Amino acid sequence: MAHRTVFALLALALAPLAAAQSYSLVVNGQVAPAPAIVVNGQTYVPLSALKLLGIPNSLKGNTLTLGTGAAPSTSPGGSNQRASLEGCIGETLFNGVWRMTVRKVERIGPDVGLGPGWGVTVEVRNGTTTKTNLHDTGLEAIELVGADGNTLTFQERAAEEPLIYKDVTQAGGITYQLKFQTGDARLPAANAPAAAKLVVSLNPKKMTAGYLREAKVGYTTPTPSFRVQLNCQK
Repeated sequence: MAHRTVFALLALALAPLAAAQSYSLVVNGQVAPAPAIVVNGQTYVPLSALKLLGIPNSLKGNTLTLGTGAAPSTSPGGSNQRASLEGCIGETLFNGVWRMTVRKVERIGPDVGLGPGWGVTVEVRNGTTTKTNLHDTGLEAIELVGADGNTLTFQERAAEEPLIYKDVTQAGGITYQLKFQTGDARLPAANAPAAAKLVVSLNPKKMTAGYLREAKVGYTTPTPSFRVQLNCQK
């Protein structure tokens, strides 16, 4: 079966696909696998480019739908239901400010009165032209969603301040093991619920530092939060 690449329209009307001219396409500093094309003066980009920008899409019959539509007044399951950039272990996700990669997931035992759980090693790199930190860029929560649907929240302690508050210079980064633990110190480590997703919730409306506004730093996607599936690897 011949492969068909679907293009999203960036003009008012769909032009006949004839005598197309193609251009290399760069999205958020990364070269996209499929090119942009120009047909009769109209420019089109592949749907894969919209996915890199965090814009969901679906094609059913003759209807192409972009975005998720109106959000329900109540979102079951909490913040892990928020639209996010999605990926797998080893895959780098970029929202215009941060590049985040989950490097490793492993079981951890009880610690300081807390029960066993999961250690998730993440690498977070600054993708802007100025120094910044997670707190000032609208960090709301870091959560681990288990296969049973329950959520473990990353508890911010003094030891975690370098991850949350440390200013990261341009192109600099931090590698850190996030610890998510159950409240039962008697629970064997092997019995901790399986880890399904890591969710890092970022709210653009809560970007606080004045130097970010002065440097015109901002997210390049309306859904800058990260959701990493912990049962797949790239």
